[in-house]
Amino acid sequence: MTISRFGSNGRFVAFGLMTLMMLSLTACVSVKESDTKVSPPPPPPMATVAFHSSPINAEVYVDDEFRGTAPMSLHLTAGAHEVVFRLEGFQAWARELVVVAGNDTRVSATLQPE
Repeated sequence: MTISRFGSNGRFVAFGLMTLMMLSLTACVSVKESDTKVSPPPPPPMATVAFHSSPINAEVYVDDEFRGTAPMSLHLTAGAHEVVFRLEGFQAWARELVVVAGNDTRVSATLQPE
């Protein structure tokens, strides 16, 4: 049996001290990391846009992405968007829409037969 200079429990004491030191370092690092975290950017400004078509059920595309059929409403980010209404047997209706944050907007399209 080997006995260290710390006695028979010396290994446990040394192990306990090393564990305590590692926990102390971990706590310091985690506090420092929380100080440097960057908060997420605020959500982009939005507005509600209601889409209506005559005749009804035209497909609505916003920025080349199908979003549903009219009548419908969407929350869009502020800024310029391309809006296209399509319905079989009718000419496509396209416009640029400028969405202003906080100002709800209504887009009405009257489609012409082909």
